[in-house]
Amino acid sequence: MDSTKDLDIRHFKLTNGDDLLCYVQTATEHAFVVERPAAVQVSPDGVWMFNDWFPFSDKKVFKIMKRFVINHTGVVAETKESYLRYTCQDEIRKEIEYTYND
Repeated sequence: MDSTKDLDIRHFKLTNGDDLLCYVQTATEHAFVVERPAAVQVSPDGVWMFNDWFPFSDKKVFKIMKRFVINHTGVVAETKESYLRYTCQDEIRKEIEYTYND
C-alpha cells in the first residue's frame, strides 16, 4: 500500500492514559483535529487490538486539545495498514456488498 505513505496517522498518548491511533486532518496552536480515532489496547493474551474511542457515536472527526497530549508520533507502515483496515471496515463491507449485489 504505497498510497498510505503520506497519510499522517499518528499514535497519541493522552494524559488520562488512553493510547490512540488516528488520522490527523490538521493541527492548530491548541488542538489536533483527528479522524476515526481508535483506542489501542492489549488483550489478556498480550495481543494489541483496536477499539472505537467513542463506540456509541457515529461521528468520525474529533478535536484533541494539545494540553491533554503527553506525546505523539508517526507509526510504521504495517501499523498504518492495520489501522486503515480496522477503521474502514464498514466502507469495505459496503463495497463488497455492492459489488456482490450487482
